[in-house]
Amino acid sequence: MPESSGTDHHGGPNPPDPRHVHPHHGPGPLAAIAVGGALGTLARYGVERAAVANAAGFPWATFVVNVVGSFVLALVVTLVVERWPGDRFIRPLVAVGFCGGFTTFSTFAVEIDQRVRHGHAGTAVVYAAVSLLAGVGAALAGITLARGRVRPGTGAPGPVDPDLLAGDEESP
Repeated sequence: MPESSGTDHHGGPNPPDPRHVHPHHGPGPLAAIAVGGALGTLARYGVERAAVANAAGFPWATFVVNVVGSFVLALVVTLVVERWPGDRFIRPLVAVGFCGGFTTFSTFAVEIDQRVRHGHAGTAVVYAAVSLLAGVGAALAGITLARGRVRPGTGAPGPVDPDLLAGDEESP
């Protein structure tokens, strides 16, 4: 039998086979992304209005939203992947929508450029370095919290670390 040309016998496109439609696609997750994005953008706007920085100072508002966003993103993605893998809406709502609207790499880059162009290269370098270190630290804290490793365990085995390679053993 010849391969399908992507059209039905009347020249129109073949409808997608419902057996091959991904369960996370469709209007529900897209609506979750839109709602999360709207909430994240409004939250960032609120933080930016509360902590307006001058062109020479340290941009605290962007720093805070990016560090908080790193923590929330790591926490939520770890929980969804390791504890709630069947959930269709938390990841699109919080990770893609809210964190996507809340955090901002473009503003971070513009603020670094502004400080350099206004003769404050030292502030720009400190801002970039501290943002990177704090963002990674916040993400690690979110992962740690999600995996329940903040307090000593009860002796019960925790979830298997997906980062382990076959044959590796988890350290205590």
